[in-house]
Amino acid sequence: MEIIKTKPTGSYYSDYENWSKQVSGTHIQTYSPKNVAELLNIVNWAWQNNYQVRVSGQQHNWSPLTIANGNNNSQIILIDMSKYLKNVTITKTGDSGTFTAQTGILMEALFTALEKKTLGYYAHPAPGDLTLGGVLAINGHGTCVPAKNEKLTEKGTWGTISNNIISLSAIVWDSTAECYTTKTFQRNDPEIAPFLACVGRTIIYEVTMQVPRNKRLRCQSFVDIPATELFAPKAQTGLRTFSHYLDQCGKAEAIWFPFTDKPWMKIWTESPSYPTVSKPVHSPYNYPFSDRVPVEISDLIKLINNGYPEKTPAMGNLQMSLVKTGLGATISGDLWGWSKDVLLYVKPDTLRVTANGYAIITKRDNIQPVLHDFMTKYEEMVEKYQKLNSWPMNGPIEVRVTGLDKPEDSIVSGAVAPALSAVRPVDEHPEWDVAIWLDILSMPDTPDANKFYNEMEQWIFAHFSGDYALTRVEWSKGWGYTDDAAWENNDVLNNIVPGSYKDWNESMAILNKYDPHQTFTSPFMRKLLKQR
Repeated sequence: MEIIKTKPTGSYYSDYENWSKQVSGTHIQTYSPKNVAELLNIVNWAWQNNYQVRVSGQQHNWSPLTIANGNNNSQIILIDMSKYLKNVTITKTGDSGTFTAQTGILMEALFTALEKKTLGYYAHPAPGDLTLGGVLAINGHGTCVPAKNEKLTEKGTWGTISNNIISLSAIVWDSTAECYTTKTFQRNDPEIAPFLACVGRTIIYEVTMQVPRNKRLRCQSFVDIPATELFAPKAQTGLRTFSHYLDQCGKAEAIWFPFTDKPWMKIWTESPSYPTVSKPVHSPYNYPFSDRVPVEISDLIKLINNGYPEKTPAMGNLQMSLVKTGLGATISGDLWGWSKDVLLYVKPDTLRVTANGYAIITKRDNIQPVLHDFMTKYEEMVEKYQKLNSWPMNGPIEVRVTGLDKPEDSIVSGAVAPALSAVRPVDEHPEWDVAIWLDILSMPDTPDANKFYNEMEQWIFAHFSGDYALTRVEWSKGWGYTDDAAWENNDVLNNIVPGSYKDWNESMAILNKYDPHQTFTSPFMRKLLKQR
């Protein structure tokens, strides 16, 4: 390829700041390409001039996959695809359909377009301001397993958003042309496997995905179930356990604030007809009390950060009190509407927290024991730290459960599984059919938080292992802890994470084949995504 001597025009400088504000960079060269030709021109100029290219997305993540923290980003070019590369074309066939979308489209805009065609997903991330590309890069997910006797909807999946991909177009190195160009991979091409959840190791420009018929869902909130009952050791008749609700409706989420005894439990039930006791909704974000930080919370945070950490239990109780009051005041404890209107509920101005994240792969019968063991360990650790006058956990625990990214859910014959998905099936254990997603949230820079996370992480890896379960990290969250920082534990980065994927080396080889110049990398990626 001829050397591109002239730098592409249209660049500007922008700042980068992730969700928890713990990874940031200022004055970074940025482009908003209007088409694929402009995108390729930028990428090829960057390669020839020793720049790395990173897609900025909406910066709603925790891990340093995009940039290194600090100001050493002079050789980075950020690509904002959300300004122009957001077209979508929808094809409906019978009750279900497919769509082809540029990956800069925001999820709320995509779901709105699909809803107009009576199409939609029933499990996806709660924020609507994420780009489709960002969600696919880290196999974003919701909470969904089959209820008792429930069959999979045509063109649906119990897994992550990535498992809906039929084909994708990526920016890759062409060794014959000696430049970066576009290449379309079909779902039954073995080389597509690491691109289906690429962790940002390439640029996915466009995707074609399957999508089921949309459904109306009823979302009910419960705030009166004791944690001891919800997370009981096993499912029992008459107990309102997490498994009980999964059997009932298949879609459930628990948010348990620290130092409280009753979580906020939400369930979503398929309800084609309007339940007269529910509040009908026609737009998302129906929990306004969680969309802003009330002065009571901000005052408590200031107090805790200024030498009064023992006030942490008061904050947990205040958060839960605001949920109870808010559900009543807004009449939002029982909602009914199209899928997106009851599944999207996190806005950008929601309280910014840091979070760790793991997917426990196991069989469905193990859901209750896994949750009970985890919650018991969590409470033991909180009590142990409390006795040392340490209060590292000031945010809630979040629990969701999904199926796995099984390729047989795809409409493509011979489809392959997403190689780097946290919920890729485990060949050695075909009986494992669920992923239990566990997150613990805390305010950024809380003293001893990383120490707590490190201790918990080591226990999780050791406890949920062997023939009982397999633990994988959630790419966009915190993991790889030392007592001082996340993403710095070399054993986790070099052994545990790669060891949790059967074809790690093969996946890395494919990604390196299509980006031999490491153009689509960050310092953290070069440390993590390498062959063992």
